[in-house]
Amino acid sequence: MSESEAQGRDPGQQSRWRGVLQLAIIVAVILAAIFFARAPSREFLEIDPGLAEARVEVTAAVIEPVATRASHKVVLTGTVTTLGNVALIPEASGEVVWVSENFRSGTEFKADETLARIDPREFELNLEKAKLGLVAAQQSLRQRQDEMARMADLRQRFPAQPGQPFFGTEGFLGTEGTIEKAEALVEVARKDIALAEIALDETRLRMPFDGYVRSTGLWPGQVVERVVTNVGQVYAKHLLRVRARISAFDLNSLQPVIGRRAVAVADGRSYETVVERVSKDVDIETRLASLYLEVLDQENADMLPPPGTFADVTVEGPMQDDVYVLPESALQINGSVWLVDNGRLTAVTPSSLGYSDGGWLVRAFDTRDGIVVGRIPGAREGLNVNAVAAAAQ
Repeated sequence: MSESEAQGRDPGQQSRWRGVLQLAIIVAVILAAIFFARAPSREFLEIDPGLAEARVEVTAAVIEPVATRASHKVVLTGTVTTLGNVALIPEASGEVVWVSENFRSGTEFKADETLARIDPREFELNLEKAKLGLVAAQQSLRQRQDEMARMADLRQRFPAQPGQPFFGTEGFLGTEGTIEKAEALVEVARKDIALAEIALDETRLRMPFDGYVRSTGLWPGQVVERVVTNVGQVYAKHLLRVRARISAFDLNSLQPVIGRRAVAVADGRSYETVVERVSKDVDIETRLASLYLEVLDQENADMLPPPGTFADVTVEGPMQDDVYVLPESALQINGSVWLVDNGRLTAVTPSSLGYSDGGWLVRAFDTRDGIVVGRIPGAREGLNVNAVAAAAQ
């Protein structure tokens, strides 16, 4: 090939290689741009957690309680009830002819006060009849007694001959044994009068105690039936009780619970109460037992809550020795507390005794370097902390 032909092909090859080189440069620039676009905007340093804890130490406020003698309180919710809730049912049948103004829902009545009256006319007639029966029986008795007296007089005037019986001994004028029978009839007549008086008295609707009327719809003209018709609900005045539900744990903490004093607050008023008895079973759904508290000094109270009123009950527990009274800020999750032990956190679950006005009561235990109060961010077992007395923090 001649030299002139080689020189004629060089310009074409050079331009082709130049184009390839430009394309490669463009691709390289694009790849570099993509790489730098995906790179992090700032650099993160990996720090050893142990080294970080060593450099950053958390401050923990601690207390060192002193064992003392204290009692806890159990706060319950309850309902006012009564022992004397009675259904008023008439003892006689008939038409109601009168109803007292004191026999209305919400009114107060006295013991043996007549609250209503059933038509007494039939019962009054029965009483008069019984009294007439007594008069007839007494008249019959006097007649028999007179006959016996005449027979005794005849015996004196006409004594019997030896071997011949006196005719009066065979029942003179039919008087043999009639005195005893006549006396028995008089007694029966007296009992008939007593029964008639009782039946007449049963036309009065009354109660043997002072009390209040819960509800009634009785009105004159209504016909009632003996021991069937319910004419109202009443309850005794001084037989109020408070029924409060209680868990097994709280019940055990109050033992012995019978006779323990408590304060019940109902309708904004406080009432002194005492635990009278405890239910012998628990609710099948809530598993709670029931305390029954007697309201004390009801006779002198200016106002008493009606049955059905909600009440907040605070029962005072027994005094116990070797007790720590902790602030509620010391309580952590699941009833535990954080202790500081050689500069590290450790969790302990003390024996809880309940609460009082002063705070949380627990059985005394080894508190190491102190009990943590308040919250520590990121608290965990073994965390390094700097214990500082809570009062000085």
